[in-house]
Amino acid sequence: MAMATGTGASVAGFRSARAARPLAIKDFPDAASGPGAGWTTVVFPDTQNYAKFAKNQPIFESMTRWVADHAKPWNIGLALHVGDLVEQNDIAVGGGRGWGDRNGAEQWASAKRALSILDDRVPVIIATGNHDYGERNAEDRRTRFNNHFSLTDNPLVADGRGRGIWIESAPNSFGARTLENAAYVITPPHGPPWVVVALEWGPRKAAVEWASQLMARPEFASHRGLLLVHSYLNDDNRRCGDHSRPGNAHWYPTGKSGDTHDGEDLWRALVKPARQIDLVFCGHVMGRHVGYRSDPNDHGRSVHQMLFNAQGLGGGSDERGNGGDGWLRLLTLRPDGHTLDVRTFSPHFLATGRDPWRRGVDHSFTLRLDPV
Repeated sequence: MAMATGTGASVAGFRSARAARPLAIKDFPDAASGPGAGWTTVVFPDTQNYAKFAKNQPIFESMTRWVADHAKPWNIGLALHVGDLVEQNDIAVGGGRGWGDRNGAEQWASAKRALSILDDRVPVIIATGNHDYGERNAEDRRTRFNNHFSLTDNPLVADGRGRGIWIESAPNSFGARTLENAAYVITPPHGPPWVVVALEWGPRKAAVEWASQLMARPEFASHRGLLLVHSYLNDDNRRCGDHSRPGNAHWYPTGKSGDTHDGEDLWRALVKPARQIDLVFCGHVMGRHVGYRSDPNDHGRSVHQMLFNAQGLGGGSDERGNGGDGWLRLLTLRPDGHTLDVRTFSPHFLATGRDPWRRGVDHSFTLRLDPV
């Protein structure tokens, strides 16, 4: 998580967001029956404020339960988590000053319990965030993530017998090949297959080089590319690039040596040179909790870059908050294979009789992906 860093410019007003347009009200379908056509990816925001308070666990589980229960009507084929599964990776005692009432082990158990609802229902790809490391906040690169999310937990990711969307992993900072740096291939029913790379918090040079080399392989030349990373875009629609600003990957202890990448670093080293990366998803930043920009890469293709977070909604990050109001982002690829409808939806709001959709161009818009 990082606090707001921008000016509050809207998606519609930002020059590089030329590919976005608001959806009409008629484009908000019945939540139970789905859009009627297309293939949907669900994006989970930072979930740390659900995990750190026991009282927020029911909302966390209602989010994953809704996805599991509506996988068929929405044709949900993939779920992404932008990282910060927990608030404190390794504290011995919870409680006090808005930090929550669960210790580190209990927070990881919370995240595992909620996300395991999707096991064998929907494949889930996870990027790790700053709070998933160190004691509380990326003091070092120790993480409990790998104790709770191993390669074969969800057979739709990898079943240990060669089936699943996972194709390979790069070593983490301790030399272990885990899901911290991992690549996946998934084939939607419409359009070309996707190659997805999820990277560790503040990716090290070795991880970024691996991802760049993977994207350059001939077998992925006709795929769409997607990058999932915790920190990349600010809520003013500008990439994270000020190394001295709190919240930037270089500002944390894990980045002080210089072996890290913020959003601008990733754009220059990985995203812009890659032929096929069309989409970048991230979380981390609060403020408006959302951001969007589109820029041409070195090959003239548009790269759509999105920030989606919700952790400060629903009352804030202390004991008054409910974790984030249950907001999810639903990305539906239309049958034409290149039109992507972006909607923001809350199962919690639906269950409590409120409008479950966040309306307006910052939260619901349409993208047109370039042909492969």
